[in-house]
Amino acid sequence: MLPVVFLHASNRTFEQAWPVAAVLASATAAVMPGYAPDEEAQPFSQDRWEEQLLDACGDGAIVVAHSFGGPVAMRAAARAPERVLGLILLEPAAYALAADHPAVADHISRVQPVLDRAATMSPTEFIAAFQEAVTGTPATTPSETDVLAASRQQRLPGPWTLDTPRRTGVPTLVITGGWNAEYEAIADAMTDVEHVILVGHGHRPQDHPDLVAIARDFIERVTQTGAASAHTPA
Repeated sequence: MLPVVFLHASNRTFEQAWPVAAVLASATAAVMPGYAPDEEAQPFSQDRWEEQLLDACGDGAIVVAHSFGGPVAMRAAARAPERVLGLILLEPAAYALAADHPAVADHISRVQPVLDRAATMSPTEFIAAFQEAVTGTPATTPSETDVLAASRQQRLPGPWTLDTPRRTGVPTLVITGGWNAEYEAIADAMTDVEHVILVGHGHRPQDHPDLVAIARDFIERVTQTGAASAHTPA
């Protein structure tokens, strides 16, 4: 089967983001700038994230991306389909595609003001305000071990500002959790994708026990399609 590259989201380590990675063959991690162990947070650049992702893909791989990593992977695929051969997107934060949807517009209106003030706050102050804006409920005070993750989140723009193609141009499977109107609207706004809903795990459908089988089936189909194309006479 084709190799698989996992792209994390906004502030999780590889192990936290992808507990299923160990059971998929030829799986590696694409670690974004500022996300290596003990590495300081860095300003975000969509181009730099994409370059790092494409480097991880080598001569070609299927990319599995979660949340904020989704629109990054989508543009990388649209730009370099010879490197990103397929996509499995788990609740991709492709907000730019559904910004007019009422639930998405409401989310943006709550969160963007916090992002606009991010540079004026400490990481602890920021993450409390950010979590409250995202969830609509008071945030708990983060422990000292959360400061690096908060600092990483603090340096990211709203995903609705990312350059996000509606059509990736490669086989794409979108998996949502059926719990939030925003992510269902995003999935509906995407073009030429398969869409599966795995309920019961909120924003982390990768924790659903059926994910491995679904992912393997998709990877096998993309692998077989690629092999058939390679053996088709010109």
